[in-house]
Amino acid sequence: MHCPDCEQPLIEFDPGSGNYHCSNPVCNFQYMELMTGKKHRKSTKYEEIETKSSISNLDKKPKRILVGLAIESTLVTMGHSIFDKVTAKLKEEYNANVFDCLDNPQYLKKILEKNFDSNIRAVMIKSVKTILGEFAYYESIREFLDKLSDKD
Repeated sequence: MHCPDCEQPLIEFDPGSGNYHCSNPVCNFQYMELMTGKKHRKSTKYEEIETKSSISNLDKKPKRILVGLAIESTLVTMGHSIFDKVTAKLKEEYNANVFDCLDNPQYLKKILEKNFDSNIRAVMIKSVKTILGEFAYYESIREFLDKLSDKD
C-alpha cells in the first residue's frame, strides 16, 4: 500500500490497528484508516524537518512533554496503582520521570519487563503507540516507539 500523495510505502504503525501512516516527513498525508477508507492529512505542510544535528533542547521539549503525557495517560487509565508503581520505579531506579522516557525508552521498557506480565506490557505499549502514532513522522518519537516495542 502506498501514500496517495507521495507514493511512499505506508506503514501500519500499530499492527492490527488498521491505521497506515506515511513515513515521508514532508508529505501532507498523515494516515489512512483501512476499515473506513478515511484519509487524514495535516492541516498545514510539514513545518519541521527533524534531523539529529538540528534538534536542540528547545525543539525536543514539546516532544518530551507529549511522550510523557502519553505514558501518564496510559498508566492512569490502567489504574492508579500501576501509575504509582511505574513512576516510583522510574524515580528509584533511574532518578527519572515519564518525561525522561523520550531520551531513555529503555527505562520504561525495563520497568515494564521486570514488574508486569507480557499481556499487561503489550496493552501498555499498544496504548502509548496509539496515542503517539499520529506524531510518528517525528524521528525522535518514531525511534522512542521502535525502542519501546523492540523484543530483546
